[in-house]
Amino acid sequence: MRYLVKLRYYPGDPLQEIKKEDLQEIAEQWGLMIGLEKVVGEATEEYEKTLDKDLEEITQTVITMEGEQEPSLRGGLKEIIAAYRAPRTVYALWGSNPAGMNIAREVIEELDGWW
Repeated sequence: MRYLVKLRYYPGDPLQEIKKEDLQEIAEQWGLMIGLEKVVGEATEEYEKTLDKDLEEITQTVITMEGEQEPSLRGGLKEIIAAYRAPRTVYALWGSNPAGMNIAREVIEELDGWW
């Protein structure tokens, strides 16, 4: 099975700067493909101002994780959430496939307790 998880962080969400080098280390350790994309759009910490915007128009940092082994995906997710915390919006997992989304929700609930 192929797992795909997208973690969408908005300005102020992560506990520290998300660095490609750190993600690459996690990818190598857990046998995952992990990408980092920065979407530049309207940056705001007032989420109500973004409700009528397309998701791609809002500034965000997107971590994309792909893998074929559930334990690897869980391990990578735990490290990312420990370093940055879970993303904080209702669109946090938008773009994930159902299998990946289910695992991400379980890990987020276990570690961060908001799902």
